[in-house]
Amino acid sequence: MQQVELAAAAAAGKEAWTNELEISLRKLEIAWRHHVREAESPAGLHDRILDQAPRMQRTVESIQADHRAIARSVGAALTEVHEAGDDTDKEALRDTAVDILVALARHRQHGADLIYDAYSVDIGGY
Repeated sequence: MQQVELAAAAAAGKEAWTNELEISLRKLEIAWRHHVREAESPAGLHDRILDQAPRMQRTVESIQADHRAIARSVGAALTEVHEAGDDTDKEALRDTAVDILVALARHRQHGADLIYDAYSVDIGGY
């Protein structure tokens, strides 16, 4: 995420801007695939959470929907950046990257909430 942010925030006037943005998005895509694989694999994080807290099924499904939506957004951004030419609206590319970063930040928050809600147990008392 940090590399995408830095690449998007750099001066778009320099010649290598789109190339640097594309490289950072490709790295993000690889990291994202790894994250999804770890979370959704059999015996992965989501399975472990559902074993412990079956009540979290809808939340897990929502987070998995986020996984697919974010993967599509990153893929579309990569296509857009890869096909960028000299007359490309760099501000639009930057907006796309920022939108992905916002979606990732929200996803991270939802994931933290999921883990807290699944494993936090109030045993009562003082």
